[in-house]
Amino acid sequence: MSNPDSKPIGPGDHVFLVDGSSFVFRAYFQSINQDAKYNYRSDGLPTGAIRLFSTKLYQFVREGAVGIKPTHLAILFDKTEDTFRKEIYPDYKGTRRDPPDDLVPQFPMMREAVRAFGLEPIEKDGFEADDLIATFAVEAEKAGADVLIISSDKDLMQLVSDHVQFYDFESGTKGRKGYRPERRIDVDGVIDYFGVPPDRVIDVQALVGDTSDNVPGVPGIGIKTASALIKEYGDLKTLLDRAEEIKQPKRRETLIQYADQARMSKQLVTLDRDVESDTPLAATRVGELDAERLIAFAKAMELTTLVKRVGEASEIDPNTVDADPRLKSEKLHDATYAARLMPSGKTEDEPAQAVAETVPDKANGALTPASQAASAAGASLSPPIDTSGYETIADGAALAAWIDAATERGRVALSVEANGADPMQADIVGIALATAPGKAAYLPLGHRNGETDLLDPGLLPGQVPVDAALAALKPLFEDPAVLKIAHNLKPTRLLLARHGIDVVPYDDTILLAYTLDAGKGGVGLAELSERWLQHVPIPRKELTGTGKSAIGFAEIPIDKATAYTAESADMALRVWMNLKARLVPEHMTNLYETLERPMVPVLARMEERGIEVDRQSLSRLSGEFAQKLGGLEDEIHQLAGEPFNIGSPKQLGDILFGKFGLPGGKKTKTGAWSTGADVLDELAASGVDLAARILDWRQLSKLKSTYTDLLPGFIHPETGRIHTQYALASTSTGRLSSYEPNLQNIPIRTEAGRRIRTAFVAPAGRKLISADYSQIELRILAHIADIPELKQAFAEGLDIHAMTASEMFGVPVEGMPREVRNRAKAINFGIIYGISAFGLSNQLSIPREEASAYIKRYFERFPGIQAYMDAMKTQVREHGYVETLFGRKVHFPQIKSGKPAERAFVERASINAPIQGSAADIIRRAMIRMEPALADAGLSARMLLQVHDELVFEAPDEEVETSLPVIREVMARAAEPAAWLTVPLQVDAAAAENWDEAH
Repeated sequence: MSNPDSKPIGPGDHVFLVDGSSFVFRAYFQSINQDAKYNYRSDGLPTGAIRLFSTKLYQFVREGAVGIKPTHLAILFDKTEDTFRKEIYPDYKGTRRDPPDDLVPQFPMMREAVRAFGLEPIEKDGFEADDLIATFAVEAEKAGADVLIISSDKDLMQLVSDHVQFYDFESGTKGRKGYRPERRIDVDGVIDYFGVPPDRVIDVQALVGDTSDNVPGVPGIGIKTASALIKEYGDLKTLLDRAEEIKQPKRRETLIQYADQARMSKQLVTLDRDVESDTPLAATRVGELDAERLIAFAKAMELTTLVKRVGEASEIDPNTVDADPRLKSEKLHDATYAARLMPSGKTEDEPAQAVAETVPDKANGALTPASQAASAAGASLSPPIDTSGYETIADGAALAAWIDAATERGRVALSVEANGADPMQADIVGIALATAPGKAAYLPLGHRNGETDLLDPGLLPGQVPVDAALAALKPLFEDPAVLKIAHNLKPTRLLLARHGIDVVPYDDTILLAYTLDAGKGGVGLAELSERWLQHVPIPRKELTGTGKSAIGFAEIPIDKATAYTAESADMALRVWMNLKARLVPEHMTNLYETLERPMVPVLARMEERGIEVDRQSLSRLSGEFAQKLGGLEDEIHQLAGEPFNIGSPKQLGDILFGKFGLPGGKKTKTGAWSTGADVLDELAASGVDLAARILDWRQLSKLKSTYTDLLPGFIHPETGRIHTQYALASTSTGRLSSYEPNLQNIPIRTEAGRRIRTAFVAPAGRKLISADYSQIELRILAHIADIPELKQAFAEGLDIHAMTASEMFGVPVEGMPREVRNRAKAINFGIIYGISAFGLSNQLSIPREEASAYIKRYFERFPGIQAYMDAMKTQVREHGYVETLFGRKVHFPQIKSGKPAERAFVERASINAPIQGSAADIIRRAMIRMEPALADAGLSARMLLQVHDELVFEAPDEEVETSLPVIREVMARAAEPAAWLTVPLQVDAAAAENWDEAH
């Protein structure tokens, strides 16, 4: 179709430059969300990506895009990762993942598809497709031609000009419900996206970085901040040269600290516009399509629709054309064989090009199909998000149509908006549904005019009544044949459960992201959208406002609510398409399906049950704490010799280090004395009573303000119970966290903390049961590190700390001094967290040399622990993550930090993460199994709380004795059969009237 001898390029020509590498992945991930029967040839060869790739290419050739037909068409590919950017930054694109197995054999076939259209795939060793596109775009523009860059890679927006535009190749296609709007981005569009014109895009990108390409940028700076800085200072160089002028301290320090990293990032994102291509641009001129050749290719790939379309357009009977025999071979299942196909028709039985030209050898640092991973999760997976295309569902008929569409599709993403953050009390304001990327709608249910009273609820017109809407949606949300997709489903599930709706089956994108990338970054929907879709969603505060002027979601105009909420559902669907496909190739399916997804209903039911709290008891405690605080204040002022504001770090620092001149004084960057807990601990340990009393005051003040004063406000007006909420994806190790209110931080080892726990009570005729794993992390350490002495001690039920002290110090267990046992205990637990000699010396108030000797002796006595620690450090350095016993990956991207102190911190954290993460996984497994086990035993005990290694239940008095052994058994055997521990898990469980007595 192209003609190398055609006339030179010039004014009036339209040059289409297609990013073939991005195109391939977009085609694949679109294909896997269609009927599987269209994605495989009759012999089982995967062809879904080839089908969509070829179909779109045919559209460009026949119809063009945005009303323009190309005079020149170039398809450009990445050939190798071993580019000049790797020389600048060896970790460039270092986070890319392996592509799905079904895509690997399709890579070489994409180039064969290009040849079937009479084109030559264009690629160049040492350069990316983007560099070739930049070179051709500059050349065409200089010649007076107009250029359309067809890609989803926002890096290419730096090339946009009056004659160069950017076009997303997913737009303009016909979907199940009609055409997706065509999207062409000009200079104004670039400014809308980046906030700066094209010639400053690389400056913004240098600050922001790029997660998909592993361009570091400057930490903490997003597109909005970056564009504002570049607009203010003109360019990156000026900004960095004048960084000391920036008023915000944190931003100023960050830019100064990471200036070199920003300069390097600019080199990485700047496209080379002067690549010497082996294929001249003039040779890409579009000529006559060789219909027979294209039909032969399409028949060989069994692309029946394309065969029919080409035949009809060319008036050639496809039956007279034989399938390309090279492409019918069963050997095509082997990507190596497929890579050897040449335009001349040679196969492995004839002289062929080196496999490395199409499937380069990864061992030599070049690109293999398996190393093109990141594109699988990038922005190329779905069409651009256009909020103006979303619909508002205003009546029952429209709602029924959307329900039918979701049922037919077999999946639907949903986003529910409420008038409050507490799902136990909030009312539903609206529900958004998305059935396909870009196909989303919002169902308003409770939007008001702000003048609500008992006689006039103030509902805006054009809304379906709530009861009618939920009755219509209930069959869909409970349909076992329709997958429901949401981001952070738990509160939505609880909210809908209050209306009698059980959402099943489901996938939760926050848990998918957490399963795959825990530790790599935030898992909020906006963060995932920016990271994987390169889309910045509508900020909620733009609708609701902030501070005193903020309004509730119910007061937002329906059109704005539609754009925001439908976008959320749309993004959830797109992110799901992106992440779900990674589970199998990354071997994370089991973790997601057994430890993450099942926790949603378990925690939702726990939150719904809540726990009873004695309001009067809290009130009395608050009064007592206030009296004790008053006494402490008087004592502190006496010791200080003057009254001062104890809560003021500045005044406290002036007293301790200014007035008394105590040792250890350090000033912060603001010039004030540091008075953190570590500073006060050291002073108190050295005998400074003033520091000790201040620590007492701080602890008691925190307990009063955080618990005894605030907890009554969390008591539900109808249930009379506190319904804490749990976050499943807030820690990198799998541990749950509690919020609104946080019930996991009530201290258990202080009298004040235990007294607060006495306010958590069982109702009349019931008891609270507390079941707690005993020293679970030490037991897991003994198992993982294979320490015979520790394993034997646990098996025999010995005092592990006394045994350790005996092993280390040669002191008999019988009559062992408490001080010696405590030292062993501190070392036992400290080792889990990678404690240093400095840390241990502070904790035990002993010289650092003595602490160092203890640690050395410990490792000599238990050499397996040192071997385990070294193995974890090696693992995290080489792979960037460590794993729990159950396959959970805890990622530590900071291991690549240029700061030795930060890397050292990561290494210490990598020692504890597999231990803490395994403990978290074990209690998750116990929670998932607990309710069925209790039900099978005919018991009505209910799980109410999870606090780290402890579970709290409520049971009728008459069932307590039969519930305890069931609970102990489930918890003790929770690891099995996924992991058979060589150390028994001990569970201590007891029942009482209140939480403290039960523990």
